[in-house]
Amino acid sequence: MNQKVRSALQYGGAFILLLTATFFLAWFRALDTEPVLSLDGKEFRTPIGEKASIKGKTTVVYFWATWCGVCNTNLPLVKWYASSLKDQNRFAFISVEEGDSEVALKNYLEKQSIDFPVIVGNPMLLRDWGIRGYPSFYILDGEGRVRFAESGIMSPFGMFLRLVWTRIFWS
Repeated sequence: MNQKVRSALQYGGAFILLLTATFFLAWFRALDTEPVLSLDGKEFRTPIGEKASIKGKTTVVYFWATWCGVCNTNLPLVKWYASSLKDQNRFAFISVEEGDSEVALKNYLEKQSIDFPVIVGNPMLLRDWGIRGYPSFYILDGEGRVRFAESGIMSPFGMFLRLVWTRIFWS
């Protein structure tokens, strides 16, 4: 086997191993997350105060903060996730901002042209969901059970893989 093929197989194998490890770590972390406070039916802060409707949908819940540097870096990717799921009947995207300052949130949403749904968080909601850092992603099945829990920046491929897995096996 020539050196280029061997090298490609090694890197490909390492990538698959890393992807598999992160996939199962997110799944194991989700096993410990059973929030009592549902997000279904809560009012969004933007764009027009609509109600969250996630029943029967595979849902991405994104916890973030306006002051979080990683969240700010991650914002273009999050906007892309939200817009990709926006018109899907079987998927939903909801974000929860930590709720430190409503004025800061309003200014941030306008300045960053954020049009995805935002629910203002509170300490009880954040504690119930086990939020220990920002950003955090949760993927829920159609019954609202947490199936994957992840912190930090999630790759588009990782997000897609988790959404499809959840939709096929748990919804």
